[in-house]
Amino acid sequence: MKFKFLVCLALFFGGAWIGDLDSIGQGAREISAKEGISSEADLDRVIAQLQAQATRFDAFLALLDFAGYPEGNIHNEDLRTDALHDKAITAFRDCPGLDAVIANMIERLNQPGERLTMIKYLLKFSAPYSEMEMTGASSGNRTLDDSMKCANEAVNSAFDPSTVTAALTNSDWLLRITAVEHFGNPPTSVREWKPLLPQMEKLAVTDDAAIRKAADQKLQGFPGTETFLDERLTNETSAEVILELLEYRHVVGKKFNDRFLALFVPLLSSTNENVRVDALVFVGFNSQRAPMLQFTFGTNAFDAALASTRAKSVRERAAAAEALTELRQLDPIRSREAFLHMTNDPDENVRWHVAWGLSNQLDREDVKGAIAILLQDKSPTVRYMTILAAGPQKYVPELKELAKEPDSWAARSARDKLKQLAENKGN
Repeated sequence: MKFKFLVCLALFFGGAWIGDLDSIGQGAREISAKEGISSEADLDRVIAQLQAQATRFDAFLALLDFAGYPEGNIHNEDLRTDALHDKAITAFRDCPGLDAVIANMIERLNQPGERLTMIKYLLKFSAPYSEMEMTGASSGNRTLDDSMKCANEAVNSAFDPSTVTAALTNSDWLLRITAVEHFGNPPTSVREWKPLLPQMEKLAVTDDAAIRKAADQKLQGFPGTETFLDERLTNETSAEVILELLEYRHVVGKKFNDRFLALFVPLLSSTNENVRVDALVFVGFNSQRAPMLQFTFGTNAFDAALASTRAKSVRERAAAAEALTELRQLDPIRSREAFLHMTNDPDENVRWHVAWGLSNQLDREDVKGAIAILLQDKSPTVRYMTILAAGPQKYVPELKELAKEPDSWAARSARDKLKQLAENKGN
């Protein structure tokens, strides 16, 4: 296995002896990669192409495009798409001649026109390896683990200053964030990386929150960025990035809580819907975080969340329902009135939050009426989440009815819950 890894590195550093693999699949790319995968029939066609050497390489890339990191299995309740992703992931991980496919990708890193494209595909394939390496975990497939390690090492070696320069301005999110993470490596080569500071600072201000946070993390250890980072706090719109910037300044204890809230709470009333939604989600997740990262929100946060429950956007109303559930103890009466109103919301993504928001007042007659309405909701998701919030042991007949419905996330969850209740009863 060690030999395979050394072969991969040799290929990356110029081993042209498998150059004949460059010609593999030139025609197949026209079929698989350009048309994409939008159905199980498409997926089966591309998986079939993995079996033939002439079409294997580009079929492999098409599967990575469809279900490689970060696309794969991010749909949660979309069981059909998740099932297709599972099938695609299994297929490219079990690809015949996987070593040769990865070796071909690494060899193509030496071709300037393909360097960034191959880095992207190697990242899509090897993303799980970094976490596995940190935890000491394994996929259970030695060949797969060695191939992911080989791909991961090749990517790390490929991100020299010139490649980082090109990737920082690339339209592909995965390339940009990985380039940011490789900025300044090794840290002793400050002179090589300094010309990239303007672009890094631009990304820290204008890109999405994940990239802004990654850029701030890198800039914090780079000479001459202190003033820039000080100014970042006054304009940042993401709670996670604000936390990163405060942590860098070693703010702790009550001062940390107060300073964070002073910067964060105004985001709940931002003129930008995306900023409001992200802030509401942050509030809604408060009690799920580690104790040191839980915040004591006040009535100003409650009032902002309450106002958002009547927003035009479904995303904002749903996020507001989560936040209000977290903050309901600040004003039980107004929060209850808001949740009762949301019982009639036109969107199921809002209605399924209602029972959770009312779960601390289930003895009230008006709440009992709302729960009864939600148990008859046309949405299986709303019915299941209502049962879960109100106490599944009290609604076994409703769970059984839900479990009989056509396969969906809610029906599957109902069957799992019935099995769990039966096991608990047996114990």
